[in-house]
Amino acid sequence: MNPSALDALFAGQDFAAAPGCVAALLDGDVVAWQGCFGLARLDTTAILTPATRMRIASITKPMVALTLAALEDEGKLALTDPLSRHVPEHRFEADPTLAQMLAMKSGIPETYPLVWLALGDAARLAEHSQALLALLLAQRQLNFLPGERTLYANANTVLLHLVTERATGEPLARLMQRHVFDPAGMVSAVLDDSLAHRLPETAIGYARSGERFVPADPVSVEAAPGGVIASLADMIAWHRWLRGNPRGWRTRLAGAVPHNDGSSSGYAHGFVRQSLSGVQVIGHAGGHSGWASDYLYAPDKDVAVIILANRADANVYERAREMLVTALGVPPDPGATPALTSSAPEPVWEATYASVEAIASLSVKGGPGEIAVDGRRMPRGKDGVFRRTLGVEPFVIEGPNTATPPAELTRWEGNHAVNYRRVDDAATLPAEAIIGTYACASLPHPVTIKADSCGVLRVFTGPVWPGGEGWPLVPVCGALFRCTMPDGAPSEVHLRFEADADGPVTHVSFGFLRLLRITLARIKPPVAEQWRDLGLAAPKLLAGDAP
Repeated sequence: MNPSALDALFAGQDFAAAPGCVAALLDGDVVAWQGCFGLARLDTTAILTPATRMRIASITKPMVALTLAALEDEGKLALTDPLSRHVPEHRFEADPTLAQMLAMKSGIPETYPLVWLALGDAARLAEHSQALLALLLAQRQLNFLPGERTLYANANTVLLHLVTERATGEPLARLMQRHVFDPAGMVSAVLDDSLAHRLPETAIGYARSGERFVPADPVSVEAAPGGVIASLADMIAWHRWLRGNPRGWRTRLAGAVPHNDGSSSGYAHGFVRQSLSGVQVIGHAGGHSGWASDYLYAPDKDVAVIILANRADANVYERAREMLVTALGVPPDPGATPALTSSAPEPVWEATYASVEAIASLSVKGGPGEIAVDGRRMPRGKDGVFRRTLGVEPFVIEGPNTATPPAELTRWEGNHAVNYRRVDDAATLPAEAIIGTYACASLPHPVTIKADSCGVLRVFTGPVWPGGEGWPLVPVCGALFRCTMPDGAPSEVHLRFEADADGPVTHVSFGFLRLLRITLARIKPPVAEQWRDLGLAAPKLLAGDAP
């Protein structure tokens, strides 16, 4: 294991007078390499150290899984319990088990699309458990029936948080302290209660804005999905504890969890399972406003990597895998560590691909040996497919000869495939056909689509805020449109409009990565005004000023 090779992975980055990261590589229980780069806070110029508390985001989920295993051992709940045993008021069309929720195979729709649709610009003021639970428990439609496929969604852990507290009568923070933090020796770790960021030696998360960094800490967080704040020293203690196999987690929680059709899945019960250059790896990554983190453990090699960053642009997911393959001396993995394989080639073509049925589109740049999908590099593997293996499920693109843009591409995520066709005719519905107001019973506010003074179509969600600009809406093809972010970057939000034969548009269906479809009906102007009158009062009920 060559420490200088690990040092080289972090060389040349802009950590001077900037936020950065802390990282460690463990061989057995020995810290074989450790590095701290950059500042914890730009206002005080405090440097990052192994003792600096940082948000670990979704690495919280394996810790929640260990807590659930402890509660199962105490007889407080069973992972085979249906959700309705603990949350009888849920209205979902099927009743997933706690195990299916922990394994991201429940089909429960994600929270952040619901919050955005329901609250719009007010979403940042209302990301707390009560708002999320109210929205979730108002939904009926699942993304798919439990067990059919894997689709990562924080909503599962939001509901598991509720389950743990109902089953025990204790707050989750206390349960995690007793069952995880204390036995692991994580002396400074806490589950965020929206005040934890004020603890001493706690870093601030940052996002890049032009040539500078601006604070990007979330106003509040979803506790169970990603609320733990811990230091690198805490995470080293966590890994050493895991090596002792508490609660039999390696088979009980990290063992393979197949789909109903028998196909394999990359997500177990709170742990991600991946192959990296032929080496089995278990762990979890995390990301939040201004934060990124990763934990990887190769149990057969007894080597682990931990990396925590307080800047949103840190490429920690590839960097963690680069650290692991470098330490193990195995060849780079093209789907996970493309930068170690080669520099990105210049694309020879650019095209848009769309699936109207799936309410989705892809922006693709490519050439014979590599493509980039929505900016993410995907080299062609020896098996002829393009693969990216950083996520929960391997993201695979099947395409024939890509020297020129193929007519069709197939995107696989786990056992689920979507066929996309190249957009050659970008003709779409005229603006006047889709302008209007749309609503559904499971959202508290309608969605309005209208043109601004420059003729740009914009989508307005949630309450009406003075000066709100909405999200720009750009056509893809036919009845399919895509939102762009306020800064002009493509977003994951797609809209598909539906009309009666030779008639006006009657419905719009929104599609997100983790909420596959939610349909709203067009409502008449008088009804829309009544909705809006109710919506205008909503900001008065929220803490804080209108954005």
